[in-house]
Amino acid sequence: RSGTLTIGGQTLTVTQAAAGCTYSINPTSQSIVAAGGTGSSTVTTLAGCAWTGVSNNTSWLTVTSGSSGNGTGTVAFSAAANPNGTQRSGSLTIAGQTFSVTQAAAPCTYALNPASQSVAAAGGTGSTTVTAPTGCAWTGVSNNTAWLTVTSGASGNGGGTVAFSAAANASTTQ
Repeated sequence: RSGTLTIGGQTLTVTQAAAGCTYSINPTSQSIVAAGGTGSSTVTTLAGCAWTGVSNNTSWLTVTSGSSGNGTGTVAFSAAANPNGTQRSGSLTIAGQTFSVTQAAAPCTYALNPASQSVAAAGGTGSTTVTAPTGCAWTGVSNNTAWLTVTSGASGNGGGTVAFSAAANASTTQ
């Protein structure tokens, strides 16, 4: 900025440098539930100081408003649902500052396909497919070890297959 002084009928012009732009954001982090959600952070700076807000994890974290501004403003974002059984972390860069986002893990749910199988009296083998979110550990264990054995896939993480072998049935009952 500039201004003048009049001294003895003469004009003295004074020019003053602009204050440097400094930025702060509040809050600097947020936790989001596994199902996804939204959040925001406020940028505080002087008028005339430009800034931007960008996602560093664009596959699941999106800036929904305030991708750029001048002076004090707000950056809003949304996080997509977390499909994994493990917590994930991401960040936004807002006015040169790091805004951290932590998202909870999806609940571990398990499904078997098929959920039941028949084996001939002479014995045999079979398998089932396990469906679970990535990061969800599981085990496959026989509850009837005298005649039913897990032959592969005794443990896994996420999806997988469990194979088994059934010994011959010498009894007249199933």
